[in-house]
Parts: sequence; structure tokens; C-alpha cells
Amino acid sequence: MPLFKPLALLLALACTGCGPRAPAFLFLGSYFPSWLFGIAAGTVAAVLLRLALIRAGIDDVLPLRLLVYTCLAVLFAMVFAFTFSPR
Repeated sequence: MPLFKPLALLLALACTGCGPRAPAFLFLGSYFPSWLFGIAAGTVAAVLLRLALIRAGIDDVLPLRLLVYTCLAVLFAMVFAFTFSPR
């Protein structure tokens, strides 16, 4: 148990940067976390980009399509969360 006190102190100090509330949107009378909207927006944006790339003929030559579109969805989700977060 000698490691318990320093570990508890380290965890307490790690949480000091947390704000009093989580970033959330008021939607239909309930609060939803902003990352949830970010994931939805990122998925929609990645699907729309995939349709545009299919129409342009670029989708056929993409290596590792699943990885590319997953990374694009994560990128769009992070941009959404950074831009439209209520905090």
C-alpha cells in the first residue's frame, strides 16, 4: 500500500484541468456530449466525401480505403468538436 498515496495524488493532480461541466449541447430538452455530435458529423462528412471521390474516380485507386475513410471521419469529428464546442 505504500504506492497508493502517491498514485492517488497523481490522479488528483491529473484531474485539476477538468472544468466544472462537460462540453454539451442542449438538444430536444436533453444535454448531449459534444463528441457525440462530432462523431455523427464526422461520419456524415466522410460518407459525403466518399461519394464525391467515387464520382471523381479517385476511390478506385485509394490504398487501404477503410483506414483512409476512418481517419477522415476522425479528422472531421475533431474539427467539428474544436470548432463548434460550446466551451
